[in-house]
Amino acid sequence: MAKVRPGRVVVDYDEDLVVFTVGMRINKFWKFRKWWPVFVSMPKMLRELHADPDLGLLDSRTMIGGRVIMVVQYWRSEEHLERYAHSQVHAHRGFWKWFNRNVKSNGEVGLWHELYKVPAGAYDTSYINMPPYGLARATKERDATRTDPDDHGHEHPAGAAR
Repeated sequence: MAKVRPGRVVVDYDEDLVVFTVGMRINKFWKFRKWWPVFVSMPKMLRELHADPDLGLLDSRTMIGGRVIMVVQYWRSEEHLERYAHSQVHAHRGFWKWFNRNVKSNGEVGLWHELYKVPAGAYDTSYINMPPYGLARATKERDATRTDPDDHGHEHPAGAAR
């Protein structure tokens, strides 16, 4: 278990990045043979991505709620993500071909993704009494300069305009 860091920290990162959410929804629980391969494909891809930092994934977090499994991913760039998605040698392309042949049009399993391009400094973060989490876990963190709720100054990432 990650160690809780007392106090408040913010992200210390001054490069562009991409936030990518991807997930599935089990529309018909009894269609196990359709949704199970979709469910187990993401951990395989994440292991592959975490094993090779040059692929561009900074970090990810998986969340499960009811019928929905979602992964929030932080990427160095959209180009890294696209290169991985279309690679002939990595897991995603084979999975996508399987999905299109076996599941795409039958309505038994839903898939989605959303991609957000985030310019350097165009985000606000705050983590209080937390282990490394989210963008701070994906990049770097530093002690916050503002800790009082009545201090209305804005916390700026390293290198951002003040």
